[in-house]
Amino acid sequence: MGAARVLEYEGFRKASRREPCPICGHPDWCGFNSYLCSCMRVSEGAFKHIILSNGQVAHLHRLETGMVAPGKQWEEFIIPEVEPAPVEVRDRVYRHFLRLLELYPRHKEELLRRGLREEEIKRNGYKSIPDHVNPWILCKKLIRSGLDLAGIPGFYRAKSNGGSYWTFNSSPGYFIPIRDAQGRIQALQRRMDDIRNGKYMLFSGHSDQGGCSCGTPAHVARPLEVKDGRVWITEGQLKADIAAAYLGAVVIGAQGATSWKPVVPEVLELGATEVVIAYDRDQETNKEVARGKRMLVAELKKLGITVREAIWRARSKEEKGIDDALVAGLEIRIV
Repeated sequence: MGAARVLEYEGFRKASRREPCPICGHPDWCGFNSYLCSCMRVSEGAFKHIILSNGQVAHLHRLETGMVAPGKQWEEFIIPEVEPAPVEVRDRVYRHFLRLLELYPRHKEELLRRGLREEEIKRNGYKSIPDHVNPWILCKKLIRSGLDLAGIPGFYRAKSNGGSYWTFNSSPGYFIPIRDAQGRIQALQRRMDDIRNGKYMLFSGHSDQGGCSCGTPAHVARPLEVKDGRVWITEGQLKADIAAAYLGAVVIGAQGATSWKPVVPEVLELGATEVVIAYDRDQETNKEVARGKRMLVAELKKLGITVREAIWRARSKEEKGIDDALVAGLEIRIV
């Protein structure tokens, strides 16, 4: 059934807070059904512009199948849980997604303060979570580019009385790409502006709304030039990026000391024969960190990999991590 005939059978319903406009994301002024949207704000991408009786211009957009369900109550509309898409698919979607974004000055300044240079910031692909573009619009652009958001961690369908539409959490912060040993973006981490609920959060979840989990993937950071043939292991994705730049070595960033299992496949994929573990110095007082390190060491030794450890004398609690220790110019000893 073509879009022109649908209007005869399915009337428009007004946008509301529970069911916002699928084009501009606002809860008022616009109208839509499951095939067309009459958006009063966004003209870009419209196939027709009409003048209403009150003299205002409405922009007609065709909606991709599945963006909005036909008019029925949410209780009748069930979104099944999905499995994560293959890493090749995730990489393609995330790269396209990040190209639609920019890095805000405040986030760039923070990365410079952490010790990264401009060329490294650009190369690593950090981008700010948009605070001036509705997430619905960005999802629509991805779909129009022929990309399927099903199985891509971070994207999910927002509930509404009339069905659902693709969106994502746009709480302020910036994205940190999480790459595998082949350089593919397998997931995204968010460094939040508001850290009351946590400083770093994965772009993931909403499995009850058509989304999925990315798990706790390890990140493989590479320097511009490899000078140290050993593979280093630390805690945290951004920490790994900074350490790689200063060490001139490939650094694997675990999601945390207890999330050591995803590290092992990356070590094997890299073909490493010797690794240096550089966990935070609080391992001396944090039992969970110490336990996670012991388990990782035992697993690597089983595989015949030589394991060493990096230690340093921190002058303050700000230098407990390998990244801050390197930026501060502290002596790093390998034992």
